[in-house]
Amino acid sequence: MNSAIRKLRDALDDSAENPRFIETLPRRGYRFIGSMESAIPEAVPAAPPAAKSAARNRRGLMAGGLLLVVTVAALVYGTGWWPRISARTAAGHIRSLAVLPLENLTGDPAQDYFVDAMTDALTTDLAQVGGFDVISRTSAMQYKRAKKLLPVIGHELNVDALLEGTVVRSGNHVRITAQLIHAATDRHVWAQSYEGELSDVVALQQQMARAIAAAIGGRPGSPSPARAGRRPAVNPEAYDAYLKGLSVGGRQTVEGFRTAIGYFKEAVARQPDFAEAYAAMGQTQAQFLYAGPLSPREVIPEAEANTRKALQLDDTLAQAHRTLGEILQSFYWQWEEGDKEFRRARELSGNSAEAPRAELLRKGRFEEAIANAEHSLKLDPLSFGAHLGLAAVYRAAGDYDRAVATIRHALETLPAQPRGHFQLAVTFMFMGRTNDAIGELETAVKSSQGGNARFEAYLGYAYAAAGRPVDARRILTAIESRARQQYVSAFGVALIHDALGEKEPALAAIERAYQDHAVEFAQMNQYPPFKTIASEARFQNVLRLIGLPQGQRHE
Repeated sequence: MNSAIRKLRDALDDSAENPRFIETLPRRGYRFIGSMESAIPEAVPAAPPAAKSAARNRRGLMAGGLLLVVTVAALVYGTGWWPRISARTAAGHIRSLAVLPLENLTGDPAQDYFVDAMTDALTTDLAQVGGFDVISRTSAMQYKRAKKLLPVIGHELNVDALLEGTVVRSGNHVRITAQLIHAATDRHVWAQSYEGELSDVVALQQQMARAIAAAIGGRPGSPSPARAGRRPAVNPEAYDAYLKGLSVGGRQTVEGFRTAIGYFKEAVARQPDFAEAYAAMGQTQAQFLYAGPLSPREVIPEAEANTRKALQLDDTLAQAHRTLGEILQSFYWQWEEGDKEFRRARELSGNSAEAPRAELLRKGRFEEAIANAEHSLKLDPLSFGAHLGLAAVYRAAGDYDRAVATIRHALETLPAQPRGHFQLAVTFMFMGRTNDAIGELETAVKSSQGGNARFEAYLGYAYAAAGRPVDARRILTAIESRARQQYVSAFGVALIHDALGEKEPALAAIERAYQDHAVEFAQMNQYPPFKTIASEARFQNVLRLIGLPQGQRHE
């Protein structure tokens, strides 16, 4: 379409910057703005040459307009969109939507964190009150400042509707304007503006979500009983600190996590009953289970305390139940108790994709786990993590070919993403393709800024499994050297020693990992089974203590 428009503008001597005939409407498309008159001559004496020239020009403009219409129609039919458009229009209702990044109209880029937080909150609230699928923020946020047309975005996300809007903030006063668009037909379904003080912005978000739900399904849009009346006004300064914490924590870096925790602490200091801030702080602290360089024993007790404080203040916070479930399983190895928290989080969030996948895998219910992971990807189609999650389920179910294909598809968009190469290497190890795994692990280690002890440990294991003990010991020496400076999980050390056939060092390392509450015990399906120490009583005792029967792997 863009190419066709350029050709039309060239033919009409027009430009996008100063249009005289074809105007670009952001995210909407194009419209013809030139004046048009009838090209049928009146019954008058023959026109002079100048008049004939004008008539030809007018006919040229009309032909250009018709060409534009024909071009658009050809694109709609030729790309296969028309069956989707006609089917959805005939359905008469909206089954899925995406909240596009709201536009910051404050005139201050420093307020982007606030506007993005409004987008996230609206996405969450819509998922809770809906009865329809809501695309994850991870995929929707990729369209921030995108110039694509709404029908194109709807096609790429495979949704029936798109919500777009603007946010204006002046001091503690906020105005949010939003409109719901039927994606395929570009038809307005609903539009409304809401404004109020920052202390009431949470209530405004919920009110908007309920109105949208009512417009979509003709329902009254009442809040869920669990959340009704539980969103009190917040201290503006506390809420601002909370939003800043969400913004920097979303960078998924160690420094970002630390800065975010500081903001959350400021938020609860200003408002001690701010449940959402306690929940966000606990969730962020729990990230150090995976990000390092702090040991689980250093961070999890405080993460648990903040999470339980959040639930004490408001036991309907899905995020807090989700974090508690993660802590119970990854730190305490309380599998059933963790499953209950994950199920409660799903009930509260309204997210049909948030099924207890680890529980399904642990119980061998692979078909259900695969269906859930595929549905999760449908709700987050552009998410790298959702692709890796589906691949992990395929791998756990023994469907290695589909796991490899899914990871490679994700790497097409982010070829330098180290987690993708790591997960591909894990799959290759399970397939017995050790040399291929080594190549992927070397790429993962090289791509990891500042190094990643987990990737390095797995590379050391792969070297040992491939009969390269010198390279394996080189990795082992580097890991042990780093461990003298900061926390490094002993689980990876045990894995290398086991592959090298070194029984006593492997047993000593696995026992240290147990004492440290290493997170890898909750992710044992990521690792090949131990061989050298598999039948040793000390190893079996560790598995018994964490509730893992012999030969069973957990996600």
